[in-house]
Amino acid sequence: MNLKKNLIWSMISLCAIGCFTGCTSDNAEVEEKKEDETKGNCVVIECIKQLKPSNSVEEINDIIGFEGTKSDYSDERTWKLDSKNWITLKYAGDSPILQATIDKESIKNENIKLPASSELQKMLNNGSFTYEELVSKLNGIEGTLSSKTNGSVSYIWVDKNKRVLSATFNNESGKCTIASFR
Repeated sequence: MNLKKNLIWSMISLCAIGCFTGCTSDNAEVEEKKEDETKGNCVVIECIKQLKPSNSVEEINDIIGFEGTKSDYSDERTWKLDSKNWITLKYAGDSPILQATIDKESIKNENIKLPASSELQKMLNNGSFTYEELVSKLNGIEGTLSSKTNGSVSYIWVDKNKRVLSATFNNESGKCTIASFR
């Protein structure tokens, strides 16, 4: 009888320890890991490189590897590659815009020293600059492609403090048309 009582108390104790220490299965943790897994044929940085603003939705689905989600309010579509990275196709009138939302932590560069905003403004005012000239100014550090339209491409650079420099370059002239810090 004593043995039976000890066995029951042991089982109750083990169950209690499991509950208090989290040794039981945790569905929330499994869901979080599932959400962080990249789905599709490519990661966001590689997908945006492969896409063209002239691609149809079906072509984009094929390149990325799954169907995008259509907005309830517009023709905008989003391909969520994981919880922090996605590509959006939206329109300015009839002009398509491909926009990559990229986890800044994944592309920050400890070695980059971004120019002061006044220096950047001066460069823009002095006839602007090309992508290559900006890369040279940033000690050869390439930007990450973040968006495309029929007339331009945009790149971002992220420093160690997660400060973001975004620059848009005209496809025809090659010159920067907009540059900003966030």
